[in-house]
Amino acid sequence: MAARRAHDRPVPLADALPGAPTFAWVELPGAVPADGIVGREVVLARFGPTLTASHTGPDGSVHEHPVRGRTGGDDDALRTVVTENDHVIAFADDLDEGEPRRRWLRLRVHELAGRFDWGELRVGADEAALGSARSIAGDRQVRGWKDALGWLERQLLFPEPPGGPSPPTATPGDAARRGGPRPRRLVALVAPGQDMAEPVPCRLVGGDIVATLRKQNGEWRLRQVHRETRSAREHERTALIDVRIELFDATVKAGLKRQMREELSRLGSGEGEQTFMAVWRRYHELENRYALRRMRDLGFLEYTRWSYLDDTEDVVRFEIAGGRDGLLRRLREEVGAGHETELECTVQLPEILGGSGRVERDAGLLELELAKGNETGEVVHADVESRTVDMRLVRRGGDADGPVMPPAQGFLHAAVRGDRRRLDRRNRALERLLQGRIPLPQLLPLLQGVPARGKERRPVPAMSPAAEKCFAQGRPNKEQELALRTALNTPDIAVVQGPPGTGKTQLIAALQVRLAEEGRGHAVVSRSMLLTSYQHAAVDNLVERSTVWDLPSMKIDSRNRGSTAHIDNWRTATVRALREEMGGTPDGRRTLAMRDVARRAAEYGTAPVPAEELVRWLDGIAGQVRGLVPDELLGRLEQIATGLRAATRASGLQADHRRESTLRAVRGIRCEPISFGDDGPLMAAAALDHLDRLPAADEAHRELLDRAADWDGDGTPPFLDELTAVRDELLDRLTDRADRLFRPAARADVADLLNEIVDELDARRRETAEGVHVALLEYLEALDGDPEAVLATLRLYTTSLAATCQQADSRAVQDVKDGERLFDTVIVDEAARANPLDLLIPLTLAARRVILVGDQNQLPHMLEPDVERELRSDAVSELATLRESLFGRMFTLLHNGDDTPGPRRAVRLREQYRMHPVLGTFVGDNFYPGGGLDSPRPAEQFAHRLDGYGGRPAAWLPVPHAAGGEHGGQSKSRTAEAVAIARELRRHIRARPDLTFGVISFYGAQVRLIWEQLFREGLAEREGPSYRPVEELRRDGDGVERDRLQVGTVDAFQGKQFDVALLSVTRSSPPPPFDPALRDPAHPGHAQYEEWTRRAYGHLMLANRMCVAMSRQERLLVVVGDAAMFTSALAPERVRPLSEFHRLCAPPSASGVLLEPGRRG
Repeated sequence: MAARRAHDRPVPLADALPGAPTFAWVELPGAVPADGIVGREVVLARFGPTLTASHTGPDGSVHEHPVRGRTGGDDDALRTVVTENDHVIAFADDLDEGEPRRRWLRLRVHELAGRFDWGELRVGADEAALGSARSIAGDRQVRGWKDALGWLERQLLFPEPPGGPSPPTATPGDAARRGGPRPRRLVALVAPGQDMAEPVPCRLVGGDIVATLRKQNGEWRLRQVHRETRSAREHERTALIDVRIELFDATVKAGLKRQMREELSRLGSGEGEQTFMAVWRRYHELENRYALRRMRDLGFLEYTRWSYLDDTEDVVRFEIAGGRDGLLRRLREEVGAGHETELECTVQLPEILGGSGRVERDAGLLELELAKGNETGEVVHADVESRTVDMRLVRRGGDADGPVMPPAQGFLHAAVRGDRRRLDRRNRALERLLQGRIPLPQLLPLLQGVPARGKERRPVPAMSPAAEKCFAQGRPNKEQELALRTALNTPDIAVVQGPPGTGKTQLIAALQVRLAEEGRGHAVVSRSMLLTSYQHAAVDNLVERSTVWDLPSMKIDSRNRGSTAHIDNWRTATVRALREEMGGTPDGRRTLAMRDVARRAAEYGTAPVPAEELVRWLDGIAGQVRGLVPDELLGRLEQIATGLRAATRASGLQADHRRESTLRAVRGIRCEPISFGDDGPLMAAAALDHLDRLPAADEAHRELLDRAADWDGDGTPPFLDELTAVRDELLDRLTDRADRLFRPAARADVADLLNEIVDELDARRRETAEGVHVALLEYLEALDGDPEAVLATLRLYTTSLAATCQQADSRAVQDVKDGERLFDTVIVDEAARANPLDLLIPLTLAARRVILVGDQNQLPHMLEPDVERELRSDAVSELATLRESLFGRMFTLLHNGDDTPGPRRAVRLREQYRMHPVLGTFVGDNFYPGGGLDSPRPAEQFAHRLDGYGGRPAAWLPVPHAAGGEHGGQSKSRTAEAVAIARELRRHIRARPDLTFGVISFYGAQVRLIWEQLFREGLAEREGPSYRPVEELRRDGDGVERDRLQVGTVDAFQGKQFDVALLSVTRSSPPPPFDPALRDPAHPGHAQYEEWTRRAYGHLMLANRMCVAMSRQERLLVVVGDAAMFTSALAPERVRPLSEFHRLCAPPSASGVLLEPGRRG
């Protein structure tokens, strides 16, 4: 403690003065108190021949007396040093009280070049100065920047002149707490004749250190702090500076915290009410209130009892008490329109719906008290006449296997827990940001549009051999490498804009590899990175392509939504690689064979397989042990397999790979009145479609199913009893009969022979030393046989966890990270599509860096419709801010508006690899002005070889208005286009099983219409209330599962790509008799023209949606629609991409082709 106290005391001014002092003994009058005088400052003043001294006593009183030397030599020394210019400073150095009635005081006198008053001064100490101070003082005494700053204050800042209060210690922040800097003194070393009337660069002396005072970027800074003796250089003189000084932390992090506090102050004072975060904070408050209002507006239903529906424990029927028919009708309409509506079961209504308690006037959903543990479910059917509601209840984690049990009686109201959880996570992120509880203080200024920058670190190289392997072309292009270098070396945030096909996912994969490589030597790499995006499908796409050190990323989700196919694929590939390695040597083959055959023997003894499967087993075993066992054993094995094969052929029955899907379809036939009224005709049609491919049904069965599929009458169908009998008979034919014919029984000769083979392989294995192969096999079996253990291990050792932006702050993610919330690096893909409030969640969890990857020219984030409507009428400027992409805002700031010193933190990728060069150039010219897109891959690699297109990559299939116009309300559709698309697909899709086809529309109604036409053309089948491609279109030419045909809206297709894309324009209406001059904004009738274009073109005028729609293809883009809408003189500028595409396809262009209208497949 003593050492620490000594360290805390300020350095005496006398000990800091350089140069040799003059010593002189003088008389101390009896009236001057001697207590504590040694070490105190003495003010010497000469007036002609008279020299006076003044002392400030412990009580603050001043004692002045003439100075008389003890000897003549003392008087001469003082006469020489002390002149009338007051350029000395003196201290009481010693006291001699040995003589009777006389006391002598030894003075220590230092000559000064002068005394100067600098007024007020702020001086910053940056990382270099504080680091030097920490090094000189020692880590035990100075533990951080705050300690180092206090140490520098005690070394360099000296108390004010005698007569004023002198605090014993000072700490950083004293000045702010006192309302301003206190008077202090500095000891400066100056050159002869240097003007010191105002602050100037100089050296400051203190204790055992010297620091240089310099001006940098308009601010004073301490530089070059180092240990040094107190002797001045030959040309330097000592000056004493009176100054009201504040020594502050000028490190980059402290500066960023000050910027953050300034922004927080602006937000709190109302000065920044129109700033980005202020507007989004108000949006959050509005959405919170609207969420509660929607719950109140929907109301509630009271139910008197419930029961399981159709012998299932998933769907529950609630019997509704009288009244509230309007809500029942609304639920029925919602279900009919395909909208999802979730309700919650409760025994006590929330306050907002009339329950006990009180709701404040401005309350929102976050302020509402909700009961815990209530069952929730999706409404699948609502019947006003029978007053019933059918719901598919959600099974929670702990109840996955048991029945769901709502209360016996109670109420149904809107399920709002998901909304509340979403709003709560946003709220927590806002609080972290606006209370300054985030690791990156520069985040708030950046969000507010201030280009703050963190401290630059030692640069690391962009590439490594492992990172190069992440790029399909073998190494990155120039922009990809720049983006990688930027992301690795950013002091805080990097933004990468990736237009379609520019390799964003490969870049993210390489970035993970490099971050793991750089962090391996000095950090905990496990689970240090978060991969995130706005929705589950985007996260799935991200993790499927991400591996570091051959370990896949782990997606974390509290409800296990999304795909784990990438984990299965990784396990399969690893197992395959291990088997190939072991199979390369006889010893390895023997070890594999012994374990495989032993496992088969054990399985066969406990669960015999049917004859046909047994044949496949034995054939596989024969191939595996050939050359490893005697020919006699191999011959017996092949003889048994041959006999079984002959017996199977003789039965005349072959298992059909479609049997399982047909079984599911037949089991789905609805035979109860209620369930038939829900989707009975659809399920009957689906069963009929499957049975047409198998000989399981006779003509009578087909006639009855056909009748059920066409039923559109009211009331209960009269044939339900017959339908039940047909369903049961078909199930018998598809299951019982086959089971009787192939009911397996263990054959003793097979079991004995397998055991003999195992013994033979084991005996030969013992003759060789193959411990490595046994160890490899144990690893292989763990991978192959225990998927759950594999997942648990990956959670411990994977470098990257993946979750949606919302789930990033979930309990599930914290559990995997052992309670830790922060990530070293946060990588956000499709960042432009994330609502800024959702994006804040992962951004506020980043401890070191944030990498935003996306494209502001593609689909934007969505706003809550109710809030958007209110702002559209009341706050147009706020609405414009809310519609601005946070990703685009950040890219513009860091690419064009960042004037901070250091490398640029935003990069745009320019080389696309997805599309034919003609299409890449088209997309670049129309959606990425100021640089476009380069296409390094040659056109030959994109040949589609489809008949009727002349080998060209662009085509327009005209469907003129005369063929039929658009119809529908808010969601448009056009039958003529749907028919043309279905026929065009029929022409090509079966002939080219190696190609994938995507059909894109801007409208959900058109998507449904296209599916209906594909069903009529035999390319789609019903799946419940929706459709899917027929089975042959769900596999490629080799029979491998592959989605060869997809149909969807633009919103569902961002991130996807196809060999061939067909774009359904949908809009078709005759133009009004306008003068083309109305297109000029200055024309008096321009507003009328604008209103017509809005109604006639709708979504087609949104550039970001059109960019996505026209960039999904690799080899061929076919636009299907009414060309007159885009070739007319009235066509608005905002549909120029479609006009340009038509020009690309029309003669004399050699890049595209105009197809014949109405051509048939």
